Amino acid sequence: MIIPIDHPIAKLKLSILRNKETSSDLFRKSLEELSYIFVFYCFEKSEVVEFDIYTPLDKAKGYSLKSKYIAVPILRAGLGLLPAFTKLIPDIVVGIIGLTRDEKTLTPTQYYTNLPSDLSEFTAIILEPMIATGGSLNRAIEILLNKNVSKIKVCSCIAYEKSISELNEKYPFIEFFVLAIDNILNSRGFIIPGLGDAGDRTFGTL
Repeated sequence: MIIPIDHPIAKLKLSILRNKETSSDLFRKSLEELSYIFVFYCFEKSEVVEFDIYTPLDKAKGYSLKSKYIAVPILRAGLGLLPAFTKLIPDIVVGIIGLTRDEKTLTPTQYYTNLPSDLSEFTAIILEPMIATGGSLNRAIEILLNKNVSKIKVCSCIAYEKSISELNEKYPFIEFFVLAIDNILNSRGFIIPGLGDAGDRTFGTL
């Protein structure tokens, strides 16, 4: 299911990310701020369990998340969307998937993975700022499914229309949270107008 995030603050932050004049520092800061918006959308319908806590004055109801969650940034750019997940969900597990794209064939190659051996009790949240060809995201989904993940959500700033539609059709059980959908992909595999290379702009390796 494709879930557009049509929030005014998200639009403001995305405008900063798209702007070619934005410095790496501001780009990184804006990406981190967007991660908080993604958290609220991702967990909006999460089930909670009640337990008793005690205030300085009396007993009250406390709440905890019913399911286990794992945030999975795809290196490098996905790290930019990680901060809010670890700050707001202290017990969230963080898994890493490292994928690099061949610039000629545009196909992804897996070079690093660090995940629990069994994800059957986890809801995975994949952090992938850009969905261009969709190859890297598709590979990440396959890796998680092979580890028996219970449920998958995806957070992305900009997606190429054709790729996100194909992924949604292939994986109708996944929730794709997306800020914007652009309809052009150039020969180099970059989304147009997009925002350029999210990893390079985040880490200043332009």
